Amino acid sequence: MEYIRSTCRRLEGHHLFLILTSLFIVLTGVSYYTGTLVLLSALIFYISFVVGKRLYYILGLDEGDREIYKREYTFGLLLMNIGLLFLILDILWAGGIPLFDPTSKRFLSPLYTMLSRLLILGWAIVIASNLSLDKVRVVLYSLIFAAVVMLLGYRTGVVVLLTSTLFVLYYSNRIKNRELILFVLGIFLLLLLLSLIRLKVVGSEGIPLLSRMDLTMSVLDIIVHNFNGVFNGYLLYCAIYSYLGMAPGPRTVIANSLGIQGVTITPTIFGEVIGDFGILGVIPYFAILGISMGLLYKIAENSKGIYLGVYAVILSYLLVSIETAILDLDVIMYFILGFLLCIYAIVKKYRSC
Repeated sequence: MEYIRSTCRRLEGHHLFLILTSLFIVLTGVSYYTGTLVLLSALIFYISFVVGKRLYYILGLDEGDREIYKREYTFGLLLMNIGLLFLILDILWAGGIPLFDPTSKRFLSPLYTMLSRLLILGWAIVIASNLSLDKVRVVLYSLIFAAVVMLLGYRTGVVVLLTSTLFVLYYSNRIKNRELILFVLGIFLLLLLLSLIRLKVVGSEGIPLLSRMDLTMSVLDIIVHNFNGVFNGYLLYCAIYSYLGMAPGPRTVIANSLGIQGVTITPTIFGEVIGDFGILGVIPYFAILGISMGLLYKIAENSKGIYLGVYAVILSYLLVSIETAILDLDVIMYFILGFLLCIYAIVKKYRSC
């Protein structure tokens, strides 16, 4: 009973998504129409997530516990080493360290950058597969890895690494709500510091995070009113084929569509869906996303290991995507991996019957 009560008090993915989405609506000047669409999309995800959790019990996946296999820990270490290798190669390819030399950032290899992010996924799987690692060592190592990832000059990777680490610790019962909130505040302050540094470098003014949020939501407003379904799947196409040099980046497409050259613009996760599939597209998109993530969450909660590591990473990317959208090939593949893990757990359950 104590376990059930503690679970009920736990912050889950659908809670966090709805809270963060609401903050974007309240703290920005987005129109009432667009704000309503965003809120409805978040509510669809919220309800679908609950359905996914319920599906876990309907399918009988709650019967029995799974051991944490050593091979998952080894697999996580392998991904970390691959990610670290390509991070070093990326810096060598660029001819400088983007964190200290912003001009070298444009010379980074998209492929190497994508593969370097395996460090994040690998670390999440490692700490989810080795529950004997205490939280102090995990946090210390995470800060070191975050500093390494920060060398590429991207804030998203740093935020995802730190938040996915927190989610693994939280959902494996190594930290409680109070510690989670304190750590999240720490990440918020770090993000604020990085934003201040970036604005100082480019010579801009304003409140960093609010300025970025307001800009992103204004872009969403434009997409809703002028580009509803116009891209017809082209953003998703570009997200995949831009890594093969066969299409421009999806965020570049957004910028060019707004008449802006030489920069990339993030459309939010809501903007990418509405731009590609129209307003009605948000219903199946967030329904499928919510059900699959709710199911994976319950599997991860019970099984830990690779399930929890992957869930923590895709939840982190989901929260970040409220601003950045899910338009990177590796991130799309992580979500597909999460869905495949759900299928694997179901098939494994019924094959053993």
